Amino acid sequence: MPQIINVPVDVELSADGDPQTFIWNRFEHTVIGQPQAIFTRTRWWENSSGVPSRIDTELWRLDASRGGEEQHRYDLRRDTDGSWVLALDWG
Repeated sequence: MPQIINVPVDVELSADGDPQTFIWNRFEHTVIGQPQAIFTRTRWWENSSGVPSRIDTELWRLDASRGGEEQHRYDLRRDTDGSWVLALDWG
């Protein structure tokens, strides 16, 4: 069962634009393997303004490790302002 985190993180991108590392709780987590981009449709009509600023939510599912510790699966979300949020820890 995934744990909801929803905290802002700093993300470093590779030359291809994929997440390469992220900082969470003062520790650098290094992405292992190829992260998977996932786009989910938002319910923009439920937004109070009624006008969508973005239709899709950009998520990245990836495996990462802090130092030499065991790797975990995470979901990172890029918000409309370009900031990153660690959304889920899949364990």
